[in-house]
Amino acid sequence: METTEINSISDLSQILQTLGEPEKGHTRFFRGHGDEGWKLLPSIYRAKHLIENEDKIIKDALTYCPDDFSPSDTLFEKLVKLQHYGYSTRLLDLTANALVALYFATWNKKYHNKNGELIIFDIPNEHIKYGDSDTIAILSAISLRNFLFNISKAIENADSDRIQKEYEYEKEKEEKCKEKIIYEIEYEYKRGKRAHRYWEYSPTASTIRKYKKIEGKKAFLLSFNNNADIISLLHDIQTDKPSFRPVINPSDFNRVLCVRAKLNNARISRQQGCFLLFGIEGNKTEAAAIPDEWQRFASNSQKILVKAKNKSAIMQELKSFGISKRTLFPELEAQATEIMKQYEPQ
Repeated sequence: METTEINSISDLSQILQTLGEPEKGHTRFFRGHGDEGWKLLPSIYRAKHLIENEDKIIKDALTYCPDDFSPSDTLFEKLVKLQHYGYSTRLLDLTANALVALYFATWNKKYHNKNGELIIFDIPNEHIKYGDSDTIAILSAISLRNFLFNISKAIENADSDRIQKEYEYEKEKEEKCKEKIIYEIEYEYKRGKRAHRYWEYSPTASTIRKYKKIEGKKAFLLSFNNNADIISLLHDIQTDKPSFRPVINPSDFNRVLCVRAKLNNARISRQQGCFLLFGIEGNKTEAAAIPDEWQRFASNSQKILVKAKNKSAIMQELKSFGISKRTLFPELEAQATEIMKQYEPQ
């Protein structure tokens, strides 16, 4: 892929001007990578041992540090707090501020010998949720299931039940309405109508086919939600959110959603932060993918790089715009380095 470079804040401004505003119904977010080789994956998926122990990591943290969590916190809010303190989670940080993303592409001196990357997302608003969303509760609860959690078999069984229900419903109803269907077919045929399928002659048969799909969908969802793994997941969801209606659609799992977290965390507020929350592709060890169409590139589909040699200079420039470790990390422990550094002899 071709690349374009950010050597200064003015370069970033030019790229954004060229891109223009996001399309109507979309909201723009940014992410900065210190190393252009990093993948767009949440930290829990960056090592096999992490995703295989996600449930234990989360439960241990909640068990050993109970005073750090409020009883009113949702599971998503707990994941946000764990992310804040450096735990691996299924969250990926984004920001609404391009300068903040540029800071994160440059700040870590450990990667000053690597080219960084600025990533731009224009996310459809229907995929942007708040923390109290039911779908967010579902995807958050995946973190409490063990690594064997797999919905593929449940979907396969539910689909078999759907097919069986549709067959039985259609057979039963057509048997009851047999005379009426025959009459309608004969009537339309005599009028000169020609069709390839018998139900195209009969409004009654056509209606039965319509309703068999509805009954089949009900049977599918009932079967899926009666699967043992899904029942356990529902238990976790309802413990977290008692008002949750106990019906999950399998399509809710294979999603990545953007979540606007509460601004009750000074760091999130300062960084204008939000998160991508990742679902799964069938089994827990495989993360759902970010839709390709969300990502925006510079002109001619160019990847946006921050050259290693320019990182220090860009950090100084960002500081003059009020973007620094001190402004983005307001906690006492994060302030120590910056404050002490001011008083070092020149």
